[in-house]
Parts: sequence; C-alpha cells; structure tokens
Amino acid sequence: MNKIIWITSYPKSGNTWLRYFLGNYYFNKKDNFEPEIIKNIKKFHINKELISSNSHMKDFIKNPYNVSKYWIESQQKLEIKNGNVIFLKTHNALINIENNEFTNSELSLAIIYIVRDPRDVVVSYSKYRNLDYDKTIDHMIGSTVSVPYVRDRKDPANIEITGSWSFHYNSWKDGISIIPRMIIKYEDLLSNSEEIFTNLIKFLSGVMNLEVNYKKIISSHNFSTFKNLKNFEKNNNFFENDSSENFFRIGKSGNWKKELNKAQIKKIEESFKVEMKILGYL
Repeated sequence: MNKIIWITSYPKSGNTWLRYFLGNYYFNKKDNFEPEIIKNIKKFHINKELISSNSHMKDFIKNPYNVSKYWIESQQKLEIKNGNVIFLKTHNALINIENNEFTNSELSLAIIYIVRDPRDVVVSYSKYRNLDYDKTIDHMIGSTVSVPYVRDRKDPANIEITGSWSFHYNSWKDGISIIPRMIIKYEDLLSNSEEIFTNLIKFLSGVMNLEVNYKKIISSHNFSTFKNLKNFEKNNNFFENDSSENFFRIGKSGNWKKELNKAQIKKIEESFKVEMKILGYL
C-alpha cells in the first residue's frame, strides 16, 4: 500500500519553506540551489478523472463540500514513481464530512504540521490575498468548518476546506492518533532552523526506516534559507505564487505588533486563547 507523508498547515504558516528543505534533502541530486525542487512535493488535489463529467461540476457548484466524496479514492489512485512513499502538501483540515474522511491510517505514513502565531498569519494572509485585516480575521475565526479555501474556483479539484485557524490546528494535532506526527512552530524555524530540520529528518528517517545523512541536512538547510528563497523570487517569478504580492515577504515573527490595532489583537486572542496559551503565544 502506498503511503503519504503530509506536509500541512493553515495558509501562510511556513509550508512552502519546509517543503523546500525536504525537497532539497530527498530529491536534490546536485550541489546547488534548485528552485524547482519543490515540485517534487506537490499539492494534493482531487483526481480529475473522478470529476470530469458535467454532473460532477454541478455537484460542486451546489455544495463545495461534496469534494469530500473523492478524497480517499484520489489518494488511492496516486501515482508514485520512487518507492512507495509520497510527500504531499495540503491546507485542508483533517476532517470527516458525512463519513467521508480526508485521509486514513492505511494511506498515511506520517504528518508534519507547521503552526504559526495566528496574529502573524492574519498579517501575512491579508497581504497575500489583498484583503483587509478585519475580513481576514473573520475568515480565520469562521465557523467549525468554514467556507472552503479555493485557489481556483473554476477547478473544483483545488478546493481545500480549512475551517477556522484553531479548528485546523486541532484537527491535525488530535485526528487519527495512530499516525505518527511532528508539530513544528514557525517561530522555531526562524530562530533555530538547522536544529528543527535535523529533528525533522530524524523523525522521518524513523518512520521510513532510512539512515540520517547529516551532511545532506546541512547542505539542504543552506539551500533552503528564507534569504535564498526571497532573493530567488526577487529576480524570478515564483511559480507557485498566484498573488500580486511577494510570496516570500518578510520571514519574521511579531510583525503583527505594528500592523494590527488593539481591537483586532483582542479579537484574535480571545478567539484562539486556549490554543495560543498551549503553544506559548500568550
């Protein structure tokens, strides 16, 4: 049975940065920066062969949550070229809609979850989506399962159901407990990226039964610094960016302190107080 290693987070929380490191460690055969190495860790989407008919399109227009009917079968149909393990990115919550699971322990080998201070997520997400802060805060608070995050509304295969920031975090932290997982704070990546990347490879080497290559960890870390990624985007079009704003913008924590007003900060902190205290953000 093919196994998936999920690289997951709420949007604008460091998912892409982490994928660059993993891409360099597992797939980079050259001793230099390869900007397209990240394409080895693709975004999970619904198998388009399953939803090609007009009746399926009407199904999604009527109710975007019908995407859940195709989650498991799409994962079962994945084509895996090297070995029986595939890395996949997603912003989807780990949920079950009308008995349709997003994934299960038979298909999933491990979970890597990146979490970021929601106050900084608001700022980054707002800049990226060109939304004001109040609208972004309302979106992130949302209901238990909020309006789907849709990158391309003409393509139902790209529908992702995120839920609120806290719902998303708790779904991946607590869901399907028998799947091994590692939770990484974005702020720790900023302050001590080499140590976090080393711990990550140790974790993955355990679940995949592979040796740890410490020399490769160092080179992969050096190729994947935020500075390198930002400089690449400055001089090139970053192929995953569908916004007019830069994808790799600042790469710092605490920017919310000068961007958000007191009422906005209070609303975020009151909405996510439990999780923020557990994570050390409050």
